[in-house]
Parts: sequence; C-alpha cells; structure tokens
Amino acid sequence: MKTPSLVTVLSTADFDSAVWTNKQHLAVGLAEDDLHVNYIESLGLRRPGLNRSDLKRIASKLTRGSAAPTSASRQRPHNLHVFTPLAIPVHGSRPIRRANHTLVHHSIQKKIKRSQDPGVLWTFSPLTYGLEKAHSHTIYHSVDLLHELPGVPRKALLDAERRLLDCADVVIASSEVVKKHLEGSGRKDVLLWENVAHTEIFADRGEQKVPRAIFAGNLTPSKLDFQLLRDIATRGVPVTLAGPIAVDGAGGGTEIAELLDHPQVTYLGNLDLEALAAQIRTSMVGLVPYKVNGYTAGVFPMKVYEYLAGGLAVVSTALPSLASKQITGLEIVPRGEFAHTVSSAIARFDREEAALRSMSATRYSWKNRLADVRKLLGELHG
Repeated sequence: MKTPSLVTVLSTADFDSAVWTNKQHLAVGLAEDDLHVNYIESLGLRRPGLNRSDLKRIASKLTRGSAAPTSASRQRPHNLHVFTPLAIPVHGSRPIRRANHTLVHHSIQKKIKRSQDPGVLWTFSPLTYGLEKAHSHTIYHSVDLLHELPGVPRKALLDAERRLLDCADVVIASSEVVKKHLEGSGRKDVLLWENVAHTEIFADRGEQKVPRAIFAGNLTPSKLDFQLLRDIATRGVPVTLAGPIAVDGAGGGTEIAELLDHPQVTYLGNLDLEALAAQIRTSMVGLVPYKVNGYTAGVFPMKVYEYLAGGLAVVSTALPSLASKQITGLEIVPRGEFAHTVSSAIARFDREEAALRSMSATRYSWKNRLADVRKLLGELHG
C-alpha cells in the first residue's frame, strides 16, 4: 500500500518537553521511516498562570518560532521539522479564537514543508484552527480527556472535538474510557490503541535488582498522590523518583518539598530514555500512584509497559483505564492498600517472574505500533 509522503502532527506538547509521550515518539518513528513529518508544538490549551514556569514557557515560544533546534534540543531526524505556533492561550474566548485562527494560519500554514501530496494531519488536539482543511486526510488521536484538565476551556474543547469527530477520517482512543467518551460524542467507529512503550530499551537484561520502588514521570500535583509515595517511604521502602517537577504550572509547594526531604526518597531529576531505562531495570517495583479524578480516568500510562519490560512488578491505583485489564505483573489496589502491596511485592520479588513480565511486555512496543500506523496510513492514502 502506498503511504502519504507527508504527515503533520498537531501535538499538545512541545517537542523538547522534559518527558516524551506518544506525540513525539510517533513523529520521530514516522520520520525515521522516511516520511516527511511536520511537528506542530502545543497551542497552549491550558490558560497560563502567573508563575515562573508558565512565564518562561511563553517567552520561549515568542522568541523561538520555527527556529532550528538549539544545543539543548533532542536529536531530530533530518526530515522532521518542528514548528511553534503563535496563539493566544485563552481559547475560551470567541474573539480570541478568531484572532488565533489568523495567527496559526500565518505562523504555521504558510511555513510547513509541503509536497505535491497535501498529506495527513495527525492531530492530538481537538482544537485545530482549520489545519485539517490544508490536508487530504485527518486522523484524530485522543490520548486524554483534555477537557477535564484544570485551567483549560472545557466547552471550547468539547465543541471543537465534536466538529472534528464529524470530519475526521479516522478516530483513535488511547483507553477504554476515552473511547467511550468519543462514542458518546457521536463517533461509533473509534479505534482503541492503548499506549505502548520502547520495550526493547527497557527490556530486562539480567542486572542485579535493588530492593526499591521507582516512579518515572511528571511529578505534578494534578495527577500524583504524593501521600502514597510518603506512605511507601515511611514503611522503610526506598523510593526513587525520576522526572520534572510540577510541569502543569500548579507548583507543588510543601508536598513535593516534604517528599524529597524524606530519607528514604532519592530524586534523580529528569533522565534521558537510556538512563531512565537503566534505573528501571535495576528496581523491583514500578509505581503508578495516580489520583483518580476526571482527568486521570482516561489516562493509560505508558510507564506500565516500561516497568514491565524491565521485569518490575507494577502497583497502580484504581485507574479506570487499567482496572478492567488483565496485564501480567500489574496489581490494581485500593488507596489504603497501596504502600503495603508495594512492600510485599519487594519482599516476594522473584527473578523468574521478572523475566516472564519482561517477555510479556514485548508485544506492546513502539515497533509494533508503528507497523499499525504504516498500515493505517496506507489504507487511508490508498
């Protein structure tokens, strides 16, 4: 099947975000497969606050534009082009949305690399400002219940999503909860593509395991239950944390400070993929200590398969996207039993079971997912 020569990825995250998710992995995977990829960074769906991280991000966007990557940027395939859209991050206002339509058109549509084929728009954002009209096909890939995030214009996002569901050629959901939401909004042919991982990088290599639990990801109060992490540490279980702090602008204040001051807690900062994989492979338990709220109800954490590939036992709170799954090595527990379950999993850790967990995770790889992507693009383009 013939695939399009151009794919434009409209992301909800900047390319050089501290933690990569499926947006960046998809774009890089397609570019490494010799497709021309335009990566459009976040439109800034969450209204910024008056805090250092948000103000710094706004200043960076205003000065960066579609400039070449800096020395701090991650390595990009030669045929992947990153663009920073100009948009006022107050999308709930109709007059501002009209202004943003013009800003996005001039900052993006006139600059993106084109070929004779208009290509495919692969959007992770329900708000597109008409970018789908410049492409021959549109794929809407919903990986979160974005309208449930604090600080976003809920009504504007839901209205935009309903319009997008009417015109998209293909609609993909990353979890059963997101799929049900999209079906309830009127789209009945939603594909379920749950998040995957670079399992070959995280795969257990027989290293010596340290009796510790690890959490890898954004240390943000809107998602994480910091009390659960403190409970684990208070039981005497070493806890290792890796990832950026409070990327959602919510701060974290004393909660994070108290956690990092605990003698059983080690904070490694934000690690690149290889360094993170090495830390995971030498741990025993992977943690998914998420709060269960309107937003996290739709989250299917990529880290589940990263942990399992490393041979770890995985302990998670009762996220709806995971609670109905039968995944080898994953334990879903009530909040009150979380710390006890983590401690018990370390006490009974078994190398043979670790090898089985690692093997079972291999099918949930980006290699297999990109094969699905190529097949889908070929069918769509053909």
